[in-house]
Amino acid sequence: MRSFSAGRLESVEREVLNCCTVRRQYEAAYFTVEASLILPMVMLFTVMMIFLGFYSYDRCVMEHSAYEAALRGTSSHFKTAQEAEAAARTAASRLVEEKLFAIHDFQYNVSVDAGSVTVTYHCIVNMPFVTWMCEYVPGMDMTLDIKKSARRLKPVRTIRDCRILNELIAP
Repeated sequence: MRSFSAGRLESVEREVLNCCTVRRQYEAAYFTVEASLILPMVMLFTVMMIFLGFYSYDRCVMEHSAYEAALRGTSSHFKTAQEAEAAARTAASRLVEEKLFAIHDFQYNVSVDAGSVTVTYHCIVNMPFVTWMCEYVPGMDMTLDIKKSARRLKPVRTIRDCRILNELIAP
């Protein structure tokens, strides 16, 4: 068996500790380099997911608001198309008021004819990275156009027609 002197044993222990310390410093530097490359991509992905959520929310609010505004213009107590248009226009502006996050240049249009009320929303979606890409990628459009319409029915006439159909079907 080989025996080591106390001094030789201490020098071997010091060398092993120095080797482990250098290895730990190397691993810490390796982690720093990895983090500096990965962290910006993770942050960008996270921000894009948040803005995608804002976009989805805004689109849902606008779809629902356009249809609801069109329905408000189809009420049976409006005698003229101007009254129906005024009601739909008021509803179209109030229903989305202070509810949208990632939208700018918001506009709406209401059209009424004898048979239907149509509400159209037009806006530009504001997303950080995608807006920058639109400058360099031709044909990329970040506008959002939503169009919903509802039929103007005369409830009395509809009910009478249904009763006539029921009498024809069930003798």
